Amino acid sequence: MITAPTLAALGWLAFGGAAEATAADRFEPSLHRQLAGFEDVDVDSGWVPANAPVQLRLQAHAADSIRIEMLGEATYDWDAQTIAFAGDPMGGLFAIDVGLELQASVRFDVAGWVWESDLLGPWDYAIISDALFTPYLLPGNPQRPVEIQDQTGEEPVVSIDVVPDIVVASGTLDISVSADVTASLAGVRIEATTAQDGALVDQEGVPSPLSPDPGADPLAVEGVMVADLQTETVLTLRPHLVMTIVGMPYEIVGIDIPVALPPVDDTLIFDPESMAFDAPEPPPEPGTSASGGVDDTAGDDSPPASDDTTGGSGTGSDEPGGAPTPFDGGCGCRGTGPGGPGA
Repeated sequence: MITAPTLAALGWLAFGGAAEATAADRFEPSLHRQLAGFEDVDVDSGWVPANAPVQLRLQAHAADSIRIEMLGEATYDWDAQTIAFAGDPMGGLFAIDVGLELQASVRFDVAGWVWESDLLGPWDYAIISDALFTPYLLPGNPQRPVEIQDQTGEEPVVSIDVVPDIVVASGTLDISVSADVTASLAGVRIEATTAQDGALVDQEGVPSPLSPDPGADPLAVEGVMVADLQTETVLTLRPHLVMTIVGMPYEIVGIDIPVALPPVDDTLIFDPESMAFDAPEPPPEPGTSASGGVDDTAGDDSPPASDDTTGGSGTGSDEPGGAPTPFDGGCGCRGTGPGGPGA
């Protein structure tokens, strides 16, 4: 005889066992890193044009940083003892932030008039370039590598009047900045470790073997994202100085001053991310219900009671050998006996 608990156990094996044997947790590595600080990139144009009666000097400090976010999920298969990772569709962000601080000086030596300005500025310029992608950019991901190629046109940063403290001179200074930002990001692997085992996941969506710790519930796993980064950024300063000195016009134009940030070709190791995977529930024991209670019908092989209250005598009596049961023949009268009224 197949009881309800046995059916429940069979159902668990046929359907629930496979589904319940997997567990999932979020895996969301992120990283923010300063690539070059203001103290690392310092550009001084010197006085240009050389040996000219009117000269300009630009001093620039540049910096850049990156921000990476990857949203997705890890799945552990208790039956196969494997771990796999799947990114959320377009759940990745790769951004590079470039900043510039700029100062300028002007001087002239014309017809005996000599003057040099104080340091003008500072002025700030910033550009953020970003790209979205589906994590985790491991080999096999069609978006690997994700790239940023951002070339901006000239953007005005400075527009001031130059007013020397001598009445024979006046002018204007305009400075524009353009940027050429190139960056590339590619996932290398995800390192997944337990207390006693480790796995290297180096293919997108492909499970890797990872043995569970004996008796672990939940199974604690630490994941570390590893990725390759390349960046190359160049800012270009374009000044335009117009001066009138003792009635004579002077102009500085057509000079490009590059500010190149150090190129980066590096392997990034993200901070560890903790995950926990619950062990599957065991199948119900025979003789218990799916909810864990005892089945009252277990082992009871007696046939069900009959709905026939006559006891099979065919006499219509509640007791064997008893009096016939009265019945209503449909005429509003009552009678007894097998044939009813008028039999």
